[in-house]
Amino acid sequence: MIAGITAAYGLLAAAYLLAFDYNDSWTGAIVKMLPILLLAGASARLMRGAWRRWMVVALLFSALGDWLLGMNGVAGNLFTAGLGSFLLAQLAYAQLFWRHRSADRRRRWLAACYLPVAATLAWLVLPVAGEMTVPVALYMLAITAMVTGAALANRPLLLLAGALAFAFSDATIAINKFLAPVPQAGLVIMVSYYLAQWLLWRGALREPEETRR
Repeated sequence: MIAGITAAYGLLAAAYLLAFDYNDSWTGAIVKMLPILLLAGASARLMRGAWRRWMVVALLFSALGDWLLGMNGVAGNLFTAGLGSFLLAQLAYAQLFWRHRSADRRRRWLAACYLPVAATLAWLVLPVAGEMTVPVALYMLAITAMVTGAALANRPLLLLAGALAFAFSDATIAINKFLAPVPQAGLVIMVSYYLAQWLLWRGALREPEETRR
């Protein structure tokens, strides 16, 4: 089942990347969020307890953010609304990961290693974010909480890899929007984003005791 979900996810993600070329449109916005909705449904089917509940919540807010950003420019300026939806997704991920921390003290070092990266990005981006300084700062805090939580969580390091890929995708957005154009920004952002969500989902899915077949 997991292999089938992964294959379907890859096909849906490829359909968006190849057919819509990261452009804003009604149909593109819908196709953009389909892979994430698939993972939300798979989480509801395969996970249990708090992991099922909060992974579904985080993925649904992510899908909403995908739709809002996909509609940005088509139905007005929806960038801030999309950022807000992803902020809620990051908070849902973060509180889930922090609540299920590992007893392994080495995980604390992994979490600490991300803090200089987050601080450097904030130092570069916030001074030039203009009227979006506050929402961008809040989002940076949320994703820092998510990444450090993933480092601490009692899950495989796939979860941390997903969190770092998510942070990389968001950092590319910030750099491209506020600092300087990034070559092939759309491709870099979306490939790293889709990879991030799959890694988070797969890392959260502990087998066999926490899956239902």
